[in-house]
Amino acid sequence: MFTMRWLAVVLVCLNVGATVGQCPAYWTLFGERCINITSKVGSWAEGMKYCKSMGGQLINIDTADLQTFLSPIVSTTAQAKNITLHTRNEYKYHYLHDLGVDVTKTSSVTFAVKACNDAHIALSKTKGLDSSDTYEIVIGGWSDSESVIRDCKQCAHMDEVHHKSHPLSCSQPHPFWVSWDNNYIRVGKGNTVGEQQFMVWNDTDPHPVNYVAVSTGFGSTGDWTFFRDTYMPGKFWVGATDLVTENEWIWLPAQSPISEYTNWLPGQPDNANGNQHCLVLDANSGMKWRDDNCEDDRNFICEKQIDDTSGIIG
Repeated sequence: MFTMRWLAVVLVCLNVGATVGQCPAYWTLFGERCINITSKVGSWAEGMKYCKSMGGQLINIDTADLQTFLSPIVSTTAQAKNITLHTRNEYKYHYLHDLGVDVTKTSSVTFAVKACNDAHIALSKTKGLDSSDTYEIVIGGWSDSESVIRDCKQCAHMDEVHHKSHPLSCSQPHPFWVSWDNNYIRVGKGNTVGEQQFMVWNDTDPHPVNYVAVSTGFGSTGDWTFFRDTYMPGKFWVGATDLVTENEWIWLPAQSPISEYTNWLPGQPDNANGNQHCLVLDANSGMKWRDDNCEDDRNFICEKQIDDTSGIIG
């Protein structure tokens, strides 16, 4: 847990006046700032240190223009990294890990699936062991009429929904998301994590999710596309916190309040479990803002000022 002493050290150590004559390679020009969206992963404090080592700081998203500028950079990169696979009419799980997808540092997946019925997703602690420590999600089971969350393969239903219209299609891929953040298993429609949710279950005795696997069967095959971002986990630490005073968010190192511009996801910030005090930009939720546990592993977005007297390379 972060302390006020630690926060004071961070404020002192940040070299906020560092400037460079040009935007280096892999940095992008925006106004008088050079911006680096990195695939590196670490805690919020490690993000602060990393950006400082690059001569800057965690980015302050203080205008709508800057938010708009950042969004397509991430989404465009993500489009080239989709993973596809076909599952037969066979109730057997296929692991995304075998396709090079590591989910240990993220808490959600987004995907599209074309299947007549019974799209199964397993969230497992151990690869190949789905009889325990596995959350099983069924979308469009029972002739594409019902979806459920289970605590293990073929276990009792922890949540279920009877659909008024069929969620799956034999001819068109339909988008969904699944998340396992803060002991909650959630399922929704669309490409934005947190929106159009139709199932949720709070596991009071959770297990880690190290592997994601998919299956069809029960008379159906499946064609899956997983939207794999270059940035994993796809949540980016930025330079804001309410560590000083709960629910009073400030940009660091200026210590200016977040007031003129915000882009919170509906329901955020919520300080889930009482330990979410740092701000992330969430690429999996339409580039909206969330509060998050400062010690979790996330990506970083850094910024630094250019030197107006020198040429700029962007």
